[in-house]
Amino acid sequence: MKNPSKILLIALALAACKPETKPIPEVKPIPEKPSIGKPLPQWKEGYLDIHSINSGRGESFYYIMPDGTTMLVDAAGAADYEIEGIEDGSGIYSRPSSSYSSGNVIINYIRHFAPDISKGGLDYFMTTHYHGDHMGIYTKNFAKYGWKAVDGSGRLTDKIDLDAGGFILNGVSEVGYYIPIKKLIDRGDWNDRPSNVYLSAPLRMQNYLNFIDWSKNKNRTVREKLAIGRDDQIVLQHKSGAYPDFSIRGIAAGGDIWTGNGTQVNTTYMPSSEELMADLETLNPNENIMSCVFTLTYGKFDWFCGGDIQYNDRATLAWKDMDKPVSKVVSQVEAMKANHHCARYTNSTELLSVLKPDNVIIGIWTDNQPNPDTMKRFYNANSNVGIFATNLADKSVENLQSVGIDANSFLARKGHIVLRVMPGGDSYYIYVIDDSDFKYHVTSIHGPFKCK
Repeated sequence: MKNPSKILLIALALAACKPETKPIPEVKPIPEKPSIGKPLPQWKEGYLDIHSINSGRGESFYYIMPDGTTMLVDAAGAADYEIEGIEDGSGIYSRPSSSYSSGNVIINYIRHFAPDISKGGLDYFMTTHYHGDHMGIYTKNFAKYGWKAVDGSGRLTDKIDLDAGGFILNGVSEVGYYIPIKKLIDRGDWNDRPSNVYLSAPLRMQNYLNFIDWSKNKNRTVREKLAIGRDDQIVLQHKSGAYPDFSIRGIAAGGDIWTGNGTQVNTTYMPSSEELMADLETLNPNENIMSCVFTLTYGKFDWFCGGDIQYNDRATLAWKDMDKPVSKVVSQVEAMKANHHCARYTNSTELLSVLKPDNVIIGIWTDNQPNPDTMKRFYNANSNVGIFATNLADKSVENLQSVGIDANSFLARKGHIVLRVMPGGDSYYIYVIDDSDFKYHVTSIHGPFKCK
């Protein structure tokens, strides 16, 4: 019998003589293939997810970037018309029901889809502008909607005291109370380029500011105005070097607009804060035109988000048209969020003739959305455009039919909408997800769409 010790020594010697092996390249796992009737597979590294979360109460878009960096843009929080009744003509019910606040819907959604690397938090939150369907509202009757309130220390309370730093939990304040926010980005102080919100909703703004103060103390949240013309504010937090072809650039915020030249900003397109404040009631600048606007690029994939920008009253005051200056500094995109829920006087010919999106996601929460004339402009810009709507009321269907638009041609009429870009950014899919419960089952699959 051979000597086992001798054999061992020979084996060790041979191993020592072997050349150094190269490390095996990391293979990024591919999400399992989505199937209709089953939950949407989770995000994996290298993919870009853009989720339109439907609560029926406004807009909320959740981004998971290629390295797992997360961002929530807006947190719906408009009044619940299901509770109020639909006599006002809203025609839209809360999803999945009025038993859940919009904030609760968003929180559950994020907790389900958030990547492990996010550790239960949000790297970024962006408030595009100061309207309730994007940030939440304030009401003394918060208990009527099942909402909660806290004092300045964050303890639950039955009575709200704004003067003592308290705030109700609705919209961003509810989301941010339960999911820590590292950096909060908005259009700037509300009295910097004051809009009609300055006169109509001071308590809403105080609620928002109280929440921010609490979040700064509790979670060390940093608040910044959107950096216009720059792509170094919203950046990948985990593996930035691995995805050099990913970027997010600020285009406009608070009435200031990127010039398209380096990082130069046009600060004189709109009247100054002092000029607006001197005659605020007469000038009546709409909060929508103060919206944060940004573009996102991943490889060949381009995305546009314009908040609620519009061009209403431009014939009277040219600076009320925010579409026009934005159209001069953007380019064609693969997909976009429809500005201002595809309402009237939005998504102008000037802007859409440049963007020419192949697919559009419309966050709908009233039955006058989408506006038929606005929809015509999308089809004029791209006759083959795919339309994905989160909520389409019967009245909206009738309005569209009256001008010859068949709502059955829409690729989605209800649900959460998820746009998933493949690694590298050469193609993407769009998935529609059931919003009637929290199982997140896929109801339809669209794509692949090739990026130009």
